[in-house]
Amino acid sequence: MFGVLFLKECRQVLKSLIYYIFVVVFILSINGQIGSEGLEHLQEPQPGQAYYGRTVTKDKTMIMEGTLANLMQDVYRGSFATYPLGFYKGVKLTDGERKQVEEILEGCTGKSYEMLEKEMMQHFEKYEQSTMEEAMAVEAEYKLPIKEGFTYEEFETAMDEVCSIVGKGSFYEKAQYENRIYVPMTYEQAKEEFDALCGKDQITRAYMRLFCDYAGIFLAILPIFVGVSRALRDKRVKVQQVVFSKPASGMVIIGSRYLANLVMISIPVFAMAFLLQYPCCEMARSMGIQANPLAFLKVPCLWLLPEIMIVLALSFFITEFTDSILAVVVQTAWGIGSLFGADTLVGNFGLRLVTRWNTFGESLLYASLEKDLLWNKGYYCFLAAVCIILTVIVYERKRKKGGAYGKVCKAGC
Repeated sequence: MFGVLFLKECRQVLKSLIYYIFVVVFILSINGQIGSEGLEHLQEPQPGQAYYGRTVTKDKTMIMEGTLANLMQDVYRGSFATYPLGFYKGVKLTDGERKQVEEILEGCTGKSYEMLEKEMMQHFEKYEQSTMEEAMAVEAEYKLPIKEGFTYEEFETAMDEVCSIVGKGSFYEKAQYENRIYVPMTYEQAKEEFDALCGKDQITRAYMRLFCDYAGIFLAILPIFVGVSRALRDKRVKVQQVVFSKPASGMVIIGSRYLANLVMISIPVFAMAFLLQYPCCEMARSMGIQANPLAFLKVPCLWLLPEIMIVLALSFFITEFTDSILAVVVQTAWGIGSLFGADTLVGNFGLRLVTRWNTFGESLLYASLEKDLLWNKGYYCFLAAVCIILTVIVYERKRKKGGAYGKVCKAGC
């Protein structure tokens, strides 16, 4: 019974215009975002190179020095980038506010603002910056030493003052500066990172994480429309009573319906992952590295499948419970909030719906955070199961009452 209903539901999905819109929008969105970034510059680091890339530091002294260097440049430019609601907002300070920030810099470094400005100009003038790589190297090397005896607690207080002046969503919030201060890599660090990228990650796994970063953004919202459309179909085509009269249990009906939609949504996702993985495999072969040909299955299964599961399951539940398109509004707000609420584009998974890894590589960092990702995905798999069980309960209740669409609670909950 389940298998027959599952195949029937798959055919129903293939008849849905919403599904084809989902496929087209997803493919165009991914093609417009992800390219071969990182692949063209992939090569084994050699001793004596001028620049080996950069890495995030957790050293508190470096965090303070890097954040103050960033603050110095913002003050000099006279503009601060903030993202109060996830969208960019440039902030220009008044003369009084600028003076306050200059005094904060002086208090943290023990030097006058004029001296700090002079030292900054000298630093950038002594380096060539004709390429992006050289500019990034100079940027990573620029630091403002803190004054003797200056503590991290004093630094946090100073940054809170900056935030009160600049506004919400700036780089000077704790969650931002503790995850976004980069320092230049040494040869040893670069070699260890390269070995991890080519060894454990076999290049393709790293690229698939980048694919999942972009795909996860769109999959937080697009499957909602497919789920809502299917949940409302019986009402729309007026076959509610016919379906209610079937001998199959609510678990079989909802389960087959849910699984069919999950499979059909996943097919274009894995197909795109397979196609985009091909350049990685070619790159690995040219370097004599054995690529992982199944990365297009393994990484998206871990990273994207739980996200699709919860988005689809919640849309089923909300739609079945309300007999409306409320799920589109609620879940779109959730997806956007999760996306814009991220403290960093690499890691810090927590319980966010949209997990970010917007980089090709950082294999060692990922290895240290993989457990956090597993907790995140396990939580959403469990939550998806709960949503489907609740959907079955609502469905069976409506079935017994003859289909009180939109009046579940009113009917005597």
